[in-house]
Amino acid sequence: MPSPPLSIVQSLSPRVAVLASDDVTDSCAANGCRGLDELLRPWEGGTERVQIMSSTLTPTVHPTFPLRFVSYASVYGAPGSASPAPEMVVDLISTCVGKHQPDEEQHYPVTRALLLNSRPLAPHETFNHPVGVLFAISTSTPDPLNTLTKMYEKMYGQAVGTGAQAAPWMDGVQVLKFFVVVHDVSKMGPDLEAAQELLAQVKKAYGPHSTLLVVNSRTITGSTPPLESPDLTAHAGTAPLDLAAAEDPCALSQLYASTMSSLTLSPMAAAAHEAGVDQRKAKRYAAKLTPDDVQALIALVRELVVQSLVPWMEARVREWNEAYQTNRRGITGRLFGAGRKLFGSRPASPAPSNTHQGYNAVKGYYAASSIEALSRRLGDFAFMLRDYRYASTVYDSLRKDYAQDRAWRYAAAATEMYGLAQLLGQAYFMPNTPPSTRVNITTMQHTEISSWLEQAVATYQSRGGAGQVQLDALRITVLYYEAWKAINEWRGVGAALVRAAGEADEVPCAVVVEEAAATDVRGGKRHRGRRRQAFHLVMAARRYEKAGLKQYSRRCLEQAAALLRDAKWGAVRDRVEHSLGRQAYTLGESDVAVEHFLKLLTRDDLAAQGTQGMVLEDLAQAYEQLSLNSEQLAKAGELHLPTPVFDVKKTRIVLAAEGSGAGSKDAWAALDARVLAHWDRKGKKPASVLPDAKRIVTAVGEEFTVELVATNPLNAPIVLANLTLDLDGEGEASTREEVTLDPYESRQIALTVTPKAPGTLTVKSARFVFHRFLPTTQSLERRGRRLHTTKAQRITPTYAADTSLTVHVESSAPHVAAHIIGVPDAVFAGEVVDAELRLRNSGALPVEDVQLLTSHYGVISLSDTAIPSPVPNAISPNRPFSVHAGTIKPGQDVAIPIRFSYPTPGRLELLALATFSTPDGTAGAAKIAHTADIRRVVSIASEVRPAKDGWFVSLEVASHADVPLQVEPPVAVSEYFAASVRGGGATLYPNQSVRVVLSVTPKPYSGDLAQAGLVQNLGHLLRGDNLSPIYPATVKLAVPPGYLASRRAHRLAFAGTHFPALPMDMVPKLLPLFDPLDLDVAFAWTAGERGGIACTHGIRPAPAFSLVEGLREDVSPAKRTMYEETGRLRRALADSVLEGVYADEGDPVRVRASVAGAERGRVLHSFTDALVLPISLTIENRSPLLPARWILRLPPPRYPSSVLYTGALEHRGTLPPGGAATVQTGAWVTEPGLLQLGGWEVERETGEAGESDEGWTPRASWAGVGNGPLVEVVKA
Repeated sequence: MPSPPLSIVQSLSPRVAVLASDDVTDSCAANGCRGLDELLRPWEGGTERVQIMSSTLTPTVHPTFPLRFVSYASVYGAPGSASPAPEMVVDLISTCVGKHQPDEEQHYPVTRALLLNSRPLAPHETFNHPVGVLFAISTSTPDPLNTLTKMYEKMYGQAVGTGAQAAPWMDGVQVLKFFVVVHDVSKMGPDLEAAQELLAQVKKAYGPHSTLLVVNSRTITGSTPPLESPDLTAHAGTAPLDLAAAEDPCALSQLYASTMSSLTLSPMAAAAHEAGVDQRKAKRYAAKLTPDDVQALIALVRELVVQSLVPWMEARVREWNEAYQTNRRGITGRLFGAGRKLFGSRPASPAPSNTHQGYNAVKGYYAASSIEALSRRLGDFAFMLRDYRYASTVYDSLRKDYAQDRAWRYAAAATEMYGLAQLLGQAYFMPNTPPSTRVNITTMQHTEISSWLEQAVATYQSRGGAGQVQLDALRITVLYYEAWKAINEWRGVGAALVRAAGEADEVPCAVVVEEAAATDVRGGKRHRGRRRQAFHLVMAARRYEKAGLKQYSRRCLEQAAALLRDAKWGAVRDRVEHSLGRQAYTLGESDVAVEHFLKLLTRDDLAAQGTQGMVLEDLAQAYEQLSLNSEQLAKAGELHLPTPVFDVKKTRIVLAAEGSGAGSKDAWAALDARVLAHWDRKGKKPASVLPDAKRIVTAVGEEFTVELVATNPLNAPIVLANLTLDLDGEGEASTREEVTLDPYESRQIALTVTPKAPGTLTVKSARFVFHRFLPTTQSLERRGRRLHTTKAQRITPTYAADTSLTVHVESSAPHVAAHIIGVPDAVFAGEVVDAELRLRNSGALPVEDVQLLTSHYGVISLSDTAIPSPVPNAISPNRPFSVHAGTIKPGQDVAIPIRFSYPTPGRLELLALATFSTPDGTAGAAKIAHTADIRRVVSIASEVRPAKDGWFVSLEVASHADVPLQVEPPVAVSEYFAASVRGGGATLYPNQSVRVVLSVTPKPYSGDLAQAGLVQNLGHLLRGDNLSPIYPATVKLAVPPGYLASRRAHRLAFAGTHFPALPMDMVPKLLPLFDPLDLDVAFAWTAGERGGIACTHGIRPAPAFSLVEGLREDVSPAKRTMYEETGRLRRALADSVLEGVYADEGDPVRVRASVAGAERGRVLHSFTDALVLPISLTIENRSPLLPARWILRLPPPRYPSSVLYTGALEHRGTLPPGGAATVQTGAWVTEPGLLQLGGWEVERETGEAGESDEGWTPRASWAGVGNGPLVEVVKA
């Protein structure tokens, strides 16, 4: 049947003080016990099936009813000092726990037993006050009755006299007196007649609570096996002995002896043992006890419980309950008390005297005769009798009364017992409840019960220091915990245990916190509470370490590390691992310390900068000690870093002919295809000039490079010393003495390998000394591709062998290493850098005819390359050009001067192939890669305004360089326009700008402004026909260095913007490099020794006109072509041609008005007669190709108006391209003032003239009202 846990009822069971005569003590000593209390102790919890009457007169049979036997001297001798000091209890727990190994799991049982058994004899509770006194005399005593009388008088004198003065808060009178007559057979023989007579005399004198105990009936022989002395280590409590298990009655005494050997005698006795005070010889327990004697002991305890103690306690509860109800505090009690004083009679039951009532605030206690003390004893008696509901009622009223009197310790004690009584009052703990009954405690009930515990614990801790151990808080929390554990209730249990532990760094607190960690993951979902459990384990480990129990601290840290190993709480995990490492180092386990420190060498972005440097120092010290211990070093084996330093996936082999490993496979494949497309060498054209990507081939003695990407995962610098490679094959690898990596730095490290013999050579691993002390080897092997050939391979993942780090070494092969020397990482846009292309024949065969193909056109050119004249008009394809036509012998180096320039700002990733061939026609190629940051140097903004004889082009040049620039006068490049500029160059400082104005006029031009060749190709494009060659093929222009590459880039960008549907490979076949009506302006600049050119392209001073009017009829009959992938693309292509930039039509006509005789806009006149201002209206056709017709209509006279035009009001005409016409008219002015000339309407249209007026074909027309100058007429 269920019942409260034995640890609870045993620690709060009735306490019986044993006062025995000297003869009784001698009889007990013969069995290895120091007194009768020790002789009876094994049967403290052995009384089974005890019936108890509750306050409601309901009988209940309980499975057990434990007692606590103590010596009389420990209670009445010096009540004020009878309890062990808290410091002694803490030290005792620390010592007892430290004697056990952590894996024995005895830390909590030991702590629990010593905490509960060290309950003090205190005024604020009566659980340790004696409930009864057992008087024991022996038949061997000469005058037993007189001895008993003296013992009784001694007890009464101490209870009323000196004892009462020493402990006025303890009632030593109202206790059960139980008398035992002990008959020692070894002394007095087996005859019990005298013993029975003495027992009758005792009953006659002292009452029926008397019995006879026969002991020492056994005769000791030489064959009797001796028993060891008792183990004073604390245990969980006294459990009932299983008598049924002892089939042989003679074994009962042996069972008794073994039980005595495992009992906790008392904290004081254990403390004496630990201090070396109790240095007794090994004793033989139960040496003189027969099974009948053991049965007599059992019967004695049961008789004491069933026939004396329980009935006496029940009677006291009924008696004190009447007094409690009569004198209870509160409104009801006071009203009824006042009524009794005025109208009532004397109560039937005696009430305690009110002489000493009230709380003595100075000494901190209630007198034993006060109603408060009596009520507390009533509640404790009810609790010991398992009447928990009634006890909770008493505790509830007491806690309020104590709080009103500000007796904080009393209030806390009543509060804790109120909650515990409510908890034990659950139906599960009732004896009549089936064991399988499920406990249903609501959240509200659990919260309320927990709040009383929390309130009591807070009260205890608020009265002590922050770093002191509050044993009262720990003790009551352990009792609650045992009850919660019995009913499998885990909500908030861990928090309650941690709260009770406080902040003290002592062993009891550490044990309780560790027990809290064990509860964190119970009663909830799987993995719930793991973080809280780890946190509590770390807390317990810290307290264990400060208390000196490093083994327990290490065990907690290891458990926390196991919980955190797969979690995301990196900072906590690292702290735990670091603590484990330091503890292992302290304990001399250097190999374990190194393993823990190595786990901390992972990336931690949240930690403060440099914190992992301390880990490296600790690791270095631990490894230094490990290296001195050969046994531990061999046990540790090969150590590996948790985070690899080298990225295996990025490790690659670079042959001398490949240069850098930059660029994607697709980019190199595109260059390879372009080389083969322009192949002009002798011999058979190969399938590829690049080496086989699946097979790395080199020659004997030819060095190749292994590129390793090293990353520092730590937030502190690390050093890689003596870095080299382990090879599988005949070869020699270079060694880097030291490589320093800053925090989180990634760096490419190159090591060279020289093959020594033909065959295969595989790079297996990288070997280095980590941070100058830890020899480390990191494997560079990786998996190959996934195999899917067989069914087994498809079911079970199978991978081919990786060959990316395997080199096939041949006897001889042509190889060239090519590098660009002298180009800085940062270059201005358009800057011309004099550099060097260095070629080295690293193979065993001579090579010749080296050509270069770059991924970006014009970036690299030979220094002696001249500007062609005339200039080709086609967009030159990017094709290889010769850089060295001669022969390069094996081992020979050749330096070729080159120029490096790129016009577009941004990140430039230049790839190039240096192709070559051998005399026998074998071809090969060397890879070249260079990355540069192309920075903007200047920006040029342009604005076009019409002038009298042409146009003004305003250019604003702004510097973006961080150094002063010297800008030269601009150079204009155009087939049709001529430009002049006034002034010289200028110096531009950072973020400074300068404005330059060009005067632009047409120059004689005999070329085709209609660009018939371009229009023809646009027609071919729409119809899907083959394109004709670019016409004209060349143009006569003087261009500055670097201009052609910039112009080419502009035309490609122009095509991408205005012809998005046109494939880029078609652009050079369709668009010419130059447009006759484009005006380009180039500025040469210098900055110290640096120099270059900045260009702006495509300025259009002249009005635009459509080139594609004749193509509009060709759209419908156009056939499908290979470029017409979909109807949408075809429409987009037709729209870009017919509605795009070549279909723009601009207004070419400009009207300019002037007044003859006006000086600076002012005319003088006397106004003696009317004034007619002579006005000239000049109509100009600015189109370089199309004629224009115009109609000018002057405004008719209207009122009011200050300007009246004279003469014909309508004029018309036709202007040839570039032609002009003048209309003379006048303005009638009648008075001085300001005249705003204008208001005339101009209609114009462009077209194509025929032989007659009827042959005019209009193209576009415009209409608008024009304005003239403002004229001031002044009276002379």
